[in-house]
Amino acid sequence: MTDTPDPLHTLPAERRAALRALELAATLGHYGATLDAVESEHAILRDAASKLESLMAFSCQSFFMVDEQSFAFSPVWTSAPDSAEHMAHEVGILIEDRSFAWALGRNKPTVVSASNGERLLLHPLTTATGPIGMFVGLLRKNAEEPSADIGYYLITVILFATATLVENFRLFQRLEQSNVTLEQQVTERTKELTASNTQLTGALDENRHYRRYLETVFSSMLDPLITVDRELNIISLNTAAERFFDRRADSLMGMPFSSAFPHAIDAFGQVFASAIGLGQSVREFRTQYRAEGMEKVLVLSCAPLRSQADSSQEAAEGAVLLIRDITRIVSLEKQLQARHSFRSIVGKSERMQKLYTLLESLAEVDTTVLVTGESGTGKELIADALHHNGARAHGPLIKVNCTALSESLLESELFGHVRGAFTGAVADKAGRFEAAEGGTIFLDEIGDVSQRIQILLLRFLESKEFERVGDTTTRKADVRIVAATNANLAQKIQEGSFRADLYYRLNVMHVKLPSLRERRDDIPPLASHFITLCNKELGTRITGISEDAMHYFMRHQWPGNVRELKHVIEHGSILARQGLISTEHLTPEMLELSSPFAQQHQAPISAHMPAPMSAPASFPMQGQPAAPAGNSANSMAGGTPQHAVPPHMSTGYHPHAAYPMPPRPAFHDLSPETIREAILAARGNKALAARQLGIGRATLYRKMHELGISV
Repeated sequence: MTDTPDPLHTLPAERRAALRALELAATLGHYGATLDAVESEHAILRDAASKLESLMAFSCQSFFMVDEQSFAFSPVWTSAPDSAEHMAHEVGILIEDRSFAWALGRNKPTVVSASNGERLLLHPLTTATGPIGMFVGLLRKNAEEPSADIGYYLITVILFATATLVENFRLFQRLEQSNVTLEQQVTERTKELTASNTQLTGALDENRHYRRYLETVFSSMLDPLITVDRELNIISLNTAAERFFDRRADSLMGMPFSSAFPHAIDAFGQVFASAIGLGQSVREFRTQYRAEGMEKVLVLSCAPLRSQADSSQEAAEGAVLLIRDITRIVSLEKQLQARHSFRSIVGKSERMQKLYTLLESLAEVDTTVLVTGESGTGKELIADALHHNGARAHGPLIKVNCTALSESLLESELFGHVRGAFTGAVADKAGRFEAAEGGTIFLDEIGDVSQRIQILLLRFLESKEFERVGDTTTRKADVRIVAATNANLAQKIQEGSFRADLYYRLNVMHVKLPSLRERRDDIPPLASHFITLCNKELGTRITGISEDAMHYFMRHQWPGNVRELKHVIEHGSILARQGLISTEHLTPEMLELSSPFAQQHQAPISAHMPAPMSAPASFPMQGQPAAPAGNSANSMAGGTPQHAVPPHMSTGYHPHAAYPMPPRPAFHDLSPETIREAILAARGNKALAARQLGIGRATLYRKMHELGISV
């Protein structure tokens, strides 16, 4: 290695001054170029190499720059591309023997020997922040070194200016990139702000529209709506609330709720306390509302009023109360429940409770049901309950008594007929199955239908298909079938009068109704139920059944079951009119069948019969007080003796007679005199007269028409 002496120490003062001036000129020349005019970093290095070539003879020049991440030197530009690999190899050797580091620390031109004996000029590219690279020049073999007084110094000046320009160019590029990035961010942010502003403007317009919409909805709601603040001062009322309270909204604004509606604060206070005090919404709170002679059933829904709907912890600023008047709905529900519910089948015994459970299960499914039981047990009520408590309640319930018509008429009645199918078929007629579309059809006395009808019913049960009488068009009907019979179908199958396959189709679910003698616990509530009905229909004031009469009720075998019990109560109500039904008001059939002689030939009395010593003095109606002890049908009522049975209501027997008269004649034996007497006894009420005769009202009218009776 050759250590080149610093030329500034060997020159005279005037020469040093000239060199400083030259240095200043060279520096100003480099920095005079604007950075935006520089093409690239390679252009800077190429320009520097050109200037250095004018000072010294180089066969190849290379610039090795420091990598900012790894701090390693790597070649970035070489004057002779073919020599780039050779220059990198020589620099690698210099780095290994630390000659490269030594030259870097001197920070001045340093001539070193290459591996093949050639000479290399090394000079660091250094700025104020430190070295950024190294210039490596391969001197020509016969090249002369520059004069010691100015050559090396000019090399230093040129490379210092180059290093400074490279660093500034890099900073300039970063600044430009930052400016581009910033401009992009500003542009994107401007777009975002513009979009946000547009969105905000749209949201404000939407809010104004939504507010107008809410105000319209608020004012047009059919249910009253009231808004209050934390102190229960009224903020707003809708039109429905004005009508409900009969007050104008403008006269109530800002008024305390307790002052505006003092009669309502008790009913509404709980929901306000929950919504405002606890911050909890109230849903479907039922309450009674009484004011100025009005008594209503209301359902209240109240929600806390907050400025931020999603802040569950924020204290409520008020409450919104929605009032729904369900008075009419409750009334209709009670009527509907009384008319179409399982509870219309009166009974509290264990067997009836099991029956209720079974009916609740059957109401939810759409399967065929076979109802069996003795006559008068209420099989038709089962069909009513299954229909009106199931999914088909919206559809029709069609009832057909299969024994009331002949085979041909029953076929036409069930499936319909077309015009000309038979004599009298003057027009097409839809049958009961078509009329029951989407609903339920109740086939009563199914065990008595003919074989032909059984085949038609079997086909319908299997495929829901049928044809009208005289027609070849196959029709379908979506109908649920509930069939009922008091016949022993198993015995009929053995006799060959009933098809086994039809029985299996009908008997998907079997509901067997117990007889009344099998559920004697239900006799008192049933009697109370029928007394209530009779009081409404007949205008009587019966309060219950005497102890002696109830013993007859509990001993009786009730061959007619619930229907017979209803007729007995109706008979006793007509005779007693008010007070208690006593033994003297019972039917002669019941007195005869329940006599001690008859009891010897009857089945043992149920253990549920009340003991004579522990029975109460009377059996009052449910919901009414018991009659005073000793009060019988002949006791005083309000100081007026109870009237005896008038002559026009005579039943043909004396209550104290030892042997009652024979029972009433059968329907076919009814004479005009018997019918007239029954109508007179019922004071012209033909429905009551029909019940007393044991026939239906339509049958009574038909019999009157046949006999020419016009009473």
